[in-house]
Amino acid sequence: MKPTTFNVSKLIKPVIKDNEDYYEVQWKGYREHLEPRENLLKDIPKMANQFEKKNKIKSNDSKNKKTNKITRRIYNWKKEEDE
Repeated sequence: MKPTTFNVSKLIKPVIKDNEDYYEVQWKGYREHLEPRENLLKDIPKMANQFEKKNKIKSNDSKNKKTNKITRRIYNWKKEEDE
């Protein structure tokens, strides 16, 4: 049995969910869906890296000094429509 292949139409935006990096992905012929960044870098590295470079996307962990809770944040996100 041949595995099912899904094709990415475009990456829409970065999302932090449960302190992990995700992207909202538009799949060809399907609705948008959140996909872990790690999976995209493995499956479509060129597209993911170009999207991050073009939109100047960086994510960092920051630590709350009072609670010591670590939170993942996205910096320098700029939508393509804003250019």
